[in-house]
Amino acid sequence: MEHAVVSAAEGVIHTLLGKLGAIIVQEAQLLGGVRRELQYLKDELESMTSFLQDISERDECSKKIWKKHVREMAYDVEDCVDEFKHQLGDSSSGGGSGPAAFFCKTIHILQTTRARHQIAKQIQELIRRTMNISARNSRYSGNHLIYGAARNSMGAHDSQANLLNIDTRITALFPERRQLVGIEPRQENLVHWLLEEHVQQLRVVSIFGFGGLGKTTLAMTTYQNLSARNGPFQCQAFVTVSQSFDVKSLMREILLQITQPVNQPAVAGKGPLEDLLKGMEAWNVGQLASILRQQLENKRYLIVLDDIWSITAWEGIRFSLPDSDNGSRIVVTTRIRAVAHTCCFHEYDQAYEIKPLTDCESRDLFFKRIFGSTICPEQLKEISAKILGKCGGTPLSIVSIAGLLSSKPVHSKDLWEKIYSSLGSELETSPSLERLRRILELSYNDLPYHLKTCFLYLSIYPEDHNIRRKTILRRWIAERFVTERRGLSVFEVAESYFDEFINRSIIQPVTTSFTGKVKTFRVHDMMLEIIVSKSIEENFITIAGEQHNVFPQEKIRRLTIHSRGVKYIATREILCHVRSLSIFANGELLHFGWMKLMRILDLEGYELLRNRDLNNLCGLFQLAYLNLRRTHITELPTEIGNLQKLKTLDIRDTSIKHLPPGITGLPHLANLLGGRRSYNHTGRWPISEFLGLHVPKRLGNLDSLTTLAQVEIRVSTSHYISELSKLSRLRKLGVLMFVDDDRTWASLISALEKLSGSLCTLLLWRPDGALNFDVINSLPIPPIFMRSVNLRGQLRQLPWWFLLLSNVTELTLRATELSAQEDLKVLGRLPSLLYLRLHHSAYIGTEFVVLAHEFPSLRLLVIHLSTFEAWKARFEEGALPKLEKLELSLFEEASIQEISGIEFLPSLKKVSIRACRSNMVNVEQIAASLMADADKNINRPIVTFEEKQWVPMRSRTDPPLDHMGNLLSFDDV
Repeated sequence: MEHAVVSAAEGVIHTLLGKLGAIIVQEAQLLGGVRRELQYLKDELESMTSFLQDISERDECSKKIWKKHVREMAYDVEDCVDEFKHQLGDSSSGGGSGPAAFFCKTIHILQTTRARHQIAKQIQELIRRTMNISARNSRYSGNHLIYGAARNSMGAHDSQANLLNIDTRITALFPERRQLVGIEPRQENLVHWLLEEHVQQLRVVSIFGFGGLGKTTLAMTTYQNLSARNGPFQCQAFVTVSQSFDVKSLMREILLQITQPVNQPAVAGKGPLEDLLKGMEAWNVGQLASILRQQLENKRYLIVLDDIWSITAWEGIRFSLPDSDNGSRIVVTTRIRAVAHTCCFHEYDQAYEIKPLTDCESRDLFFKRIFGSTICPEQLKEISAKILGKCGGTPLSIVSIAGLLSSKPVHSKDLWEKIYSSLGSELETSPSLERLRRILELSYNDLPYHLKTCFLYLSIYPEDHNIRRKTILRRWIAERFVTERRGLSVFEVAESYFDEFINRSIIQPVTTSFTGKVKTFRVHDMMLEIIVSKSIEENFITIAGEQHNVFPQEKIRRLTIHSRGVKYIATREILCHVRSLSIFANGELLHFGWMKLMRILDLEGYELLRNRDLNNLCGLFQLAYLNLRRTHITELPTEIGNLQKLKTLDIRDTSIKHLPPGITGLPHLANLLGGRRSYNHTGRWPISEFLGLHVPKRLGNLDSLTTLAQVEIRVSTSHYISELSKLSRLRKLGVLMFVDDDRTWASLISALEKLSGSLCTLLLWRPDGALNFDVINSLPIPPIFMRSVNLRGQLRQLPWWFLLLSNVTELTLRATELSAQEDLKVLGRLPSLLYLRLHHSAYIGTEFVVLAHEFPSLRLLVIHLSTFEAWKARFEEGALPKLEKLELSLFEEASIQEISGIEFLPSLKKVSIRACRSNMVNVEQIAASLMADADKNINRPIVTFEEKQWVPMRSRTDPPLDHMGNLLSFDDV
C-alpha cells in the first residue's frame, strides 16, 4: 500500500514547490531573512520528492513511516505558506515606484510585522522538523543495512513462499469448466469472430474491461476449445504479457509453443527447433522476430496475448506476426480501452468490451461456489443480495468472497452480515481475498502519481453513489491536484485525467451523452474498498460513517461524512487543518469557522442547512469550491467578496434569487451555477416555472467566468446585459428573458456577437412568450464555435445563421412552433449534429419527412407531439444513417397516423413511444406496425411503448411534466 503514500505526498509537494517558488520571487521585499529559510525548505522538499519517486519504484516497506512524516510535513508547510500569503495581504497594492510607492510598502511592512514574526517562528520549527526527519532517515537507513544480511539469510524461505504469488492471475489460466457461469454466450461471440470464414485477413480480437471480469478466463477457455488435434488452426500459442513485459521472452515463448503439435505440451529438448533455439538468449529482437515470422509464414495460427498494459507492448510484438491471408487470428486481453482499439486497427478487427455478469448469473456462480448448487437457504437470501451488489457482477469478486464464506464452519445470517460490513478490512487480511486485492491493485499501481492522487480522492463518496463528472473535475481543480499545461486550460487537463480513468476501465460510466461524454459514473464497490483503505491508512481522507472508525489519530485533512454522529470530532483542535468537508448525510453541522484552511465545502442536499449556518463562511480565505445545491438557503452572506480564491459557486435548486454585490469582486470565480424550479400548487397539479439568478451590477468584473447559468432578465434595461459582453472567457451561458422590448433584445444579441469567439453552449429561454425573431435573425456574427444550443420560446422559423452552426452536436428546441419542412431541411444539413430534441410545440407541422442524406451524424432523435391533428413521419432510404434511438412522446390528444421507413435506418437500435391513457389505443396500433417494419431492418431494433401520466400545462409554452411534477428535460452544466 506504499504507493498511496507516494501519490498523496508527491501531489502535495509538487503543488507546494510551485507555491514556494512564486512567494520567493514575488514577496522578496517582505520576506527578509525568511526568504532564505523558505528556499531551504523548497530545496529539501525537492530532494524528498525525488527520493519518494525512487523508493516508490522499489516499494521499500522500511520507508513507510519516513514517507508518512514527509507527507505530514509537506501538508504543514503548505498550510503555513497559505497563512503567510493571507496575513501579509497584497504587498504590491501601492503600485509603481517613487516615494509614494516606497511609503505604501513601508506602511505595509509595519502593519504586518507581527504576522511576519509569527510565520518566521513557524518556518523555523518546520526547518527543525525537516532536519530531524532527514537525520532519522539516515540513522535508521544505516541500521537497515545491518538487517539486510539477516534478511538475505531468509531468502530461500522467502523465495519458496513467493512462488505461490508469482502471478496472481494464474488460476484464470486453468479454469474449471464445471464451475464457470455465463461463459457460453460470451464465448460464442468470440468463437464466431475467430472462425468467420469470409475474413481471411489476419484479424485481431481485443477483449477489454475492468479487472476481475474474466477476460483471461474467456480467452483461455476459447483457446482450449480451439486446440483440438484436427482443429481450425495449424499452430497456437498463449502468452501472458503483464505490466513488466520482455519482448525477447515473449517471442521465445511463442516460438517454443508453435513448434509443438497443437494440444500437446512443450517438452524441453524434443522440439524440432530445440537445437536452433539453444542460443536464443544471445539473439536480438530483430533476429527473434525474423525466425518467428518464418515459422508462422503461410500457417493458419492463433496467438493469444494476455494482459497487455500498453500500446508499446503491442507494437513490440505485432510486427513479428505475419499476415498470410489464411484466416490467422490474434486475441488480446487488456484493461486499457486505448490499447484495445489500437490493436483493432482494421475495420474487420473486433474490440469486445466484456460486461459484468447478470444478476441471475451472479447468483448462480455465488451459490455454486458455496453450496455446490444454485439453491440458497431462505434466511441468507437478503444478505446474499447485498454481498452480490457489492461484487457488481465481477466473477473474481464473487468467487473470492464465496471462497471466504465457504471457509467458515457455519453459514448464518449474522456471520454473513458481519463479513459484509467488514469487507474492507477482510480485503487487507484475509488469504481468501488476497488474489482479488492484488488483481484490483494492479490497476491502481499502474497509475502515475498525479492520477493516483485524483483516484484516491474518489473515496470521499459513499458506496453506490453516482458521481457527476463535472463535479469531480471542479473539485480536483479546487484541491490543486490539476495545473495548466501548455495549450490546455486547467479544466481541459482535468478532463484528460478523467478520460484516462475511463480508458483504463478503472471507473464505471452510469450515464453517457450521445456525444460520448460520461455524465455520471461510479467506482466499483470492491475497488472503492481498496482506495478507502489506502486513503484512511495514509490520512488522505477521513471518513465518518457507520463502517469507519473516524476517531482521528492524526490531523484531519479531508473529512467526508456518510452518516450522523460526528459530535466527538467537533472540536477546534481536530478541525483546524481540514481542507475539504463533504456531507452526504443529515445530522449535526460542524463549525465552519474552525476550518480556516478549507478549500472545498460540499453541502449538496443537506436539508438542515439554514442561512444562519453560513455566518462564518466568509472567513474561509482558501475556499475555492462551494456547493449549496438542493438546500434551503435563501441568501448568501453579504461578505462573500472575502472569498478571493472561490472558483466554483453552485447554488442550483436553492431559493437564492439575488446575489450580494460583493460577488463581482471575486477575481477567480470561473463557475457561477444557479437556477431553480418553482411550483404553483393552486390547481390539482403543480405548475412548474423555471427561474434564474438576477444579473448583478458590474457583472463584467468577473472576467474569469467560463460558466454562467442560469441568469434571468426581468427589467427592461440594456445596462445589465451589456456586462455579459465583457466576459471574454465565457464558454457556457444560460439566460432566461422575461422582457420583450427591442432595446433589451438588441443588447443581448450584441453581447452574443462579442462572445461568439468563445461561447460553446447557449441556453436562451423566453418562458412565457416569444423569442424576438427579428433581432435574433439579425445577429451579424453567428456563434460558429457553438456545440450545444437550447432555445425555448416562439420563433416560427429558424434564424438564417443556423445554417452556419457546423460544430453543433446538441440542439434542444422548446415551444419554438416551427412548422415548415424547410426548417427541418436546415437542421438536416448540420454536419455534426448528434442529438436533436424537439420538445413540446418545438415542431407543430403534421408531417415530419427526412430525405436521403439528411441528418448524416444524428444518433438520437426526440420528438414530443402536442398537435391535435394526426401526425405522419416518413424516413426515406439513405436518411439518418447513424440514428440509434427514436423517442416519441404524445401529450394531450395527440395521435400518430403513420410512421414509415424505419426499415431503412441501418443503425437503429430502439424506438420508444410514451403516451397518456387516452391515446394508448392509437399507440398500440402504431407500435404493431413499427414492430413489423423493425423485423425488416437489418439491425432488428427494439420497439417499446409505455403509458405515462402527464401534468396539465398552464399554457402552450409550459414544459410538460411527468406525474411527479418534474421537468422532462433540463440541461445540466
